[in-house]
Amino acid sequence: MIISETATTYTPCPPGSYLARCVRLIDLGTQKTDFQGEVKAARKIAVSFEVLDDEARMTDGRNFMLSKRYTASLHEKAGLRKDLASWRGRDFTPDELKGFDLVNVLGKLAFISVVEATKPDGKTYTNLASLMKPPKGMAAPEGAATEPLLHWDMSAAQPDWTVFDALHERLQDQIAESPEFKKLTRPTDDGTPADTDQDIPF
Repeated sequence: MIISETATTYTPCPPGSYLARCVRLIDLGTQKTDFQGEVKAARKIAVSFEVLDDEARMTDGRNFMLSKRYTASLHEKAGLRKDLASWRGRDFTPDELKGFDLVNVLGKLAFISVVEATKPDGKTYTNLASLMKPPKGMAAPEGAATEPLLHWDMSAAQPDWTVFDALHERLQDQIAESPEFKKLTRPTDDGTPADTDQDIPF
């Protein structure tokens, strides 16, 4: 087997505003972040959107996918609450704040804003900047949506391991480092609990 160093080319989604569909809700568990030397731990989620625009596609013809990570909180200052309120076109009621099932947004359309940014190393990438309620009457073109809806929830009574297996290996590794994942017991094909020590990646 002959291998060599090859450059991986990735075309980011062009900046602009697009109609998109929420296709993934991924529970990342408690993750640690280091900001200016201060380490914090918080429950995180990743929300992914499929861009539904015939004029904005990847070089292989697939729809662009954009993801944004949030702290799993509806606190008044939380980014998740602000984006959800903008997306819904209204803030949460007191009753909704007591317990909102995020799975309700899976499969829903959103009008997203994509902005361009440059890393310190000079590489350019695009970010999902904001979510808004789609303009009245705007609908997805027929057949534009192609991505399956994926929901991974470690607090569920029976987490869907087929969803976990469908995630990118690097994302699986990040989730596997969370204390919530380490408490899970994955069943074997015959339905019996698997050996947890062997199931969790190093």
